[in-house]
Amino acid sequence: MSRLTKLLVLVLGSTVGFGVSIGPAAAATPVRSVIDVHETDVDPGICAFDVTFRLSGSFKNVDYYDNSGFLYRTIDTVGGRGPFRVTATAHGTTLTMQNEAFSAVITYSRDGSVATYTQRGLFDKFTVPGGGTVLLDTGKAVFAEPSEEILFIAGPHEAVNGEFDAFCTAFG
Repeated sequence: MSRLTKLLVLVLGSTVGFGVSIGPAAAATPVRSVIDVHETDVDPGICAFDVTFRLSGSFKNVDYYDNSGFLYRTIDTVGGRGPFRVTATAHGTTLTMQNEAFSAVITYSRDGSVATYTQRGLFDKFTVPGGGTVLLDTGKAVFAEPSEEILFIAGPHEAVNGEFDAFCTAFG
């Protein structure tokens, strides 16, 4: 799994602590919230130079509990209080991505650890004006956690597969 994908997973996965702190409103009742994100991370490993990623916006989070109060699934989708944007900046060039149609599904083991992570829909799409798409992750990808082993993948997943040549070239 790429560092970019891991960063998005960490941001989405960080909602686990938030959802657990709320606790279930009632047994077998979903707990809904909106999570605001304003994160910056410098990735030295995608390209031969540092790329600064900024994640900004909000997304909807729904935690699902069984009748015993066990958190068994979390689903995150866009549409919290507006768009969710990710920018990537290097060498004075900024590429912008707006996630309009993704969802992330996290399932949990009985001990509370993450069992699987699934990204669905248009997860990553960076384009260069007049130059087309330079990084695309869309479709469905399911990972076993914590090993990050790919259990299922359908559709183009350039970041997941570590295919960053066009993305890095876009920064000049």
